[in-house]
Amino acid sequence: MRHPRPDLIRLKRFYRYSLYAVLALLFLSGGAWAYWNYLAASPGDFEASSKAWAMKIHGAAATAILVLIGMLLTAHVRFAWRAGRNRANGSLFLTAFAVLAVTGYALYYAGSESLRAWASWIHLAVGLVLPILLLIHILLGKRTRPEVRAQRSHHFPGKTGARVSQ
Repeated sequence: MRHPRPDLIRLKRFYRYSLYAVLALLFLSGGAWAYWNYLAASPGDFEASSKAWAMKIHGAAATAILVLIGMLLTAHVRFAWRAGRNRANGSLFLTAFAVLAVTGYALYYAGSESLRAWASWIHLAVGLVLPILLLIHILLGKRTRPEVRAQRSHHFPGKTGARVSQ
């Protein structure tokens, strides 16, 4: 199967929305934790409690995202890779998730405080960039859909030589 059908690559609505919801929860809970950890003026009981809850929610969402990424690897990534679509950005996106998983693990289990500090800053930086990577991945994915390329070649003859087979 060299060129899988486009409907095999595109995520079903339930999985797409589940992925977006978990990613939003990860981003918001991580951002909230970072705010209460680095920017909150005077840590009181509310801030300490909120910071702890943000970390608990972030950890639960991290577990869910690992399951969802496993699901993506079996279909979405495999079919898109075979079709040659969005490979560079998809690889960057998966690399970002791998960095987040490794640095998240290091934050919990690293024995060295200096290693934990490095892991924390790397985790925060990659986590803040992830929504931008997701948006780029979605936009590039839409641009490389065969039906989009077929519409472009219909409206602008000679601009693309893409063939659509159904």
